[in-house]
Amino acid sequence: MKVVVVGDMSYRGRYHLGDEAMSEVALSELTSRGFSVTLVAGNPEVSTRMYGVPTVPRFGFIGIPQRADKIAHSDAILASVCGDAEPPAGTDVSIAALRAADALVIAGGGNLNTIGEHHLFERLTLMRIAKNLGIPLYVTSQTVGPHLLPPDQELVREIAEYARVFGVRESRTAELMRGLCGESATIVRTVDDAVLLDGSVVPIDPAKPLPERYILGSFAADERTSGLDAEAYYRELAAILDQVVSVTDIDVLLVSHLGSLERDDRETRDFDDYAHERIRGYATSGRVRVLPMMSARELIALTEGASWTLSTRYHPLVFGAGVGIPAVGIVHSYYSAVRMRGALENSGMPDCAVPMEGWRPLLGEPLLRALVARRDEFAAHLRDVGGAQREYQTRWWDGIAADLRGTGTVVRDDYSYPQGPRWTDTETQLQLSHIRIATESVQLTRLQIQMTERDTDIRQRRKAVEQRGARDQSAALERELIALRGELTALRAELAEVRHRTRPPGAALRDRIRLALQRSRGQS
Repeated sequence: MKVVVVGDMSYRGRYHLGDEAMSEVALSELTSRGFSVTLVAGNPEVSTRMYGVPTVPRFGFIGIPQRADKIAHSDAILASVCGDAEPPAGTDVSIAALRAADALVIAGGGNLNTIGEHHLFERLTLMRIAKNLGIPLYVTSQTVGPHLLPPDQELVREIAEYARVFGVRESRTAELMRGLCGESATIVRTVDDAVLLDGSVVPIDPAKPLPERYILGSFAADERTSGLDAEAYYRELAAILDQVVSVTDIDVLLVSHLGSLERDDRETRDFDDYAHERIRGYATSGRVRVLPMMSARELIALTEGASWTLSTRYHPLVFGAGVGIPAVGIVHSYYSAVRMRGALENSGMPDCAVPMEGWRPLLGEPLLRALVARRDEFAAHLRDVGGAQREYQTRWWDGIAADLRGTGTVVRDDYSYPQGPRWTDTETQLQLSHIRIATESVQLTRLQIQMTERDTDIRQRRKAVEQRGARDQSAALERELIALRGELTALRAELAEVRHRTRPPGAALRDRIRLALQRSRGQS
């Protein structure tokens, strides 16, 4: 049986490690159960080369800025599937893959939200094609929102209501989707699919061997709603890492989660490599090292040997539980707060998500000292949790396979997240709670301001386009009028010539006599 899998893969050749990991798990879980997989990716050649399976391109919504144009593009694709029109340019191969498929899987990710509107329309259009063709849809390992405007809520609900099952990876999304869909969709709280990915050998330069003890750090090149400009954000992270080295006497290795596996690119400002170089440059300990970009499987193997992970990225928290080591998240946006606490809640240690604003003044040092003193306790708990998560998520994929074959049904029971050890005492827990409330309120306000500015910008650009369109239309009409005037002059000349050729013999003489008589009468 053939399955089409869509994930956030290889856009412009980029490797977004966590998103690729979830799609890679979807691929491996399906192929290991005997299914044939075709991927939908940003750069099909890159993904085919990496995973060795057929890959077709996205529908191109990322290149369409206006929502109305996205809707029109989606409608045009659907019209072609129904046989009412020719497929838009570049979409025929992807449509053909769905026609040949027995199922569609939307792989894990955090892009069903208003900010990532192009991802939402991509998945919506694929779902509508699947519905038109009568093939089932399975959604796995999703975060939805947290910013989701009412029109986008309707689109997400449409996807969920058609899906055989809609798997979400944290309780916040489960609450959102169940409130949105009620009983009309099967919403299941799972864990992140990436917990199932196995490690592979890490390519380490023999001239720069790994330290005996190390902490893995991964930091996004995006200050988001931290309230800091980019350089202040990098300086703050550098100061945090200097504190980490000072308190723990352990080196920090920085590994990118967004970059390129095919080139060493430390100049692209939205790549983690760029952020890591800036952070290392500001750090004063001399014990912060930047490692080359590596694959998800290689990073998991590297994680197995770490003391713990520290990140503003989401997936180090998933990988930590997967290999049984502590993972700490530095929260710098409302979006990361929702996802990080969700991932750590699945491990029973949600208090390891700490707001950046509260790290150095209050919470960082006691957390670091607890990690040093109680690491074995935390690791033992997480080894048990990792085993339970892998068992549950394996059963989840067994359910999808059985439902698709008609030999069983999808998993409908939620993952039961455990209660783990806390690193906080009562006073510190109270401080953490107060800082969370304060910072998340501010972050949410900043996010709303950003979205308002974005919506205002979109409206202004739309108005400008409409005005420009009106001016262009007026100019076009003027050009058309000039052309018509030219045509009219030519037609008049042609008509005069025709009249002249068709006059009877002697008509010209009679006209001259008549004109002369009229003049003589006027003079008399």
